[in-house]
Amino acid sequence: MRLGKQVVASAGRDERGAVALLFALVLVPLAGVIGAALDYSRATNVRSSMQRALDAAVLQGVQQRSDQQIATAQQVFASLFRQSSVTLSGPTFTQSNGTLSGSASATVPTTVMRMLRFSSLTVATSSAAAPGATAQPSTAVCILILDPSSQALTVNSGAGINAPNCEMHVRSTGNSAAIFNASSSLSLAKICVQSTSVIQNGGAVPNLKTGCAALSDPFAGTLPAPASTSCGANNGGNYDGSWGAVTLSPGVYCGWYNFNNAPTLNFNPGVYVIKGGGWNVNGGKWTGNGVTFYFADTSKIQFNSGMNLSLSAPTSGSYANLLIYEAAGLSRSQFVLNDSVAENLQGLIYLPSRDVTVNAGTNVSSQQIAMVFATLILNNVSWQLTPNAKAPTTSAAASGGVSYLKR
Repeated sequence: MRLGKQVVASAGRDERGAVALLFALVLVPLAGVIGAALDYSRATNVRSSMQRALDAAVLQGVQQRSDQQIATAQQVFASLFRQSSVTLSGPTFTQSNGTLSGSASATVPTTVMRMLRFSSLTVATSSAAAPGATAQPSTAVCILILDPSSQALTVNSGAGINAPNCEMHVRSTGNSAAIFNASSSLSLAKICVQSTSVIQNGGAVPNLKTGCAALSDPFAGTLPAPASTSCGANNGGNYDGSWGAVTLSPGVYCGWYNFNNAPTLNFNPGVYVIKGGGWNVNGGKWTGNGVTFYFADTSKIQFNSGMNLSLSAPTSGSYANLLIYEAAGLSRSQFVLNDSVAENLQGLIYLPSRDVTVNAGTNVSSQQIAMVFATLILNNVSWQLTPNAKAPTTSAAASGGVSYLKR
C-alpha cells in the first residue's frame, strides 16, 4: 500500500508537470497572436489616419484650378498626416477627366511580430474626388479665415453667430490659431480650425473641430477686374446728412470721401471702384441692389456709428454674387467696422489681405452671405447668416476611399 501511494503521488506530480508544460507550449503562440493583434491594430490606425488625410486632400484639391490641384492636395495631406514612426511612400496624385485621384502607402514597424520574423506591415490607401459628385453631403463655408500662421480668429465676449447651415474654416496652423472667450456663442454646422492649438476661455462653441482640413482660398485668381480703374470726375469730397438723400452712380472714386451726419445714400446698380484713399462713413442709411464695391488698392470703407445697410450684389453677369472684393496681391491692412446698428448684406465679401475687426453693435441679418478675410476679430456682435450661392462647399464629393491592409 505504501508503494501504491508513492506511485499514485508520483503520477499526480507528473500530471501537474505535464499540464504546466502544455500551458507553456500553448502560451507561446497565444502571446504571438495577441502581439500580432496589437501590431495589426496599430497598422489599421495608421491606415485610417492616412485615409482621412488622403480623402481631405483630394476633396480640397479638386476644388482648385487644374494647375493648382495637385499642389493643394499635397499640402493638405502633409498637414494632416504626421506619423513620424512610419515610412511613407507617396502620396501620388493624378488628374483624369476632371477627377483627382490619390494613393499612398506606409510601412509600419512591428514589435511582437518582429520575433516571428515579420519586421513590418504595409498599409495602403487610395481616394478620388470629382466636382459635382454627390457621394458625400456638403456644407457651405460662410466664413473663411486665410492667415496660415497667426492667431487668425479671436472671438471676444458678447460675440454671437447663428448660422446652422454654415461652416467657419480657419486655415492657421500656428499656436493658438483661434481663441474663444467667455460669454460668446457660435452656433454653426462646424468650426474647422486647421491647427490643433486653440484657446477656449469659455463661451459656447459646440461644433469646434481642431486638426481639421480647412479649405484653401477657392477664389484666388478667379474674380474679374473692373473694366477701368482710372479716376473719374470725383476726386474726394464730403456728403452731409443735412443735404437729404443722395443717389450715387457707379464709377471710380479716388481719394478720401467723408459721409457725415448720417446721410441717406441710394446706390444705382453697378461697380463702385474705390482707389487711393477710402470712404469714412459716420452713420446713415445705405440702400443698393445689384451693386459691387471693389478696392483697387489698400483703400477701404470704414463704417462708424449707427449704420443701417441694405446692400445686395448682382444676381447675374460677371459680378454675380460679388458684393465687396479687392484686387489681387495687396499688402496686409486693417479693415474695421464700428457700431453698425443693422446690416442686411447679400453676396460675397472677399478681402483676403485684410485684418478685419468687427466692433460693438454690429448686427448682420442676411439671407445670402459668404466672407473671406485674412484674420477676424469679433467684439460683441450678433450675426444671423445663411449661405450665398458664391459660398464654397466642404465637399466636391469624394468617391473611392478604398483601402486595404497587406503584409
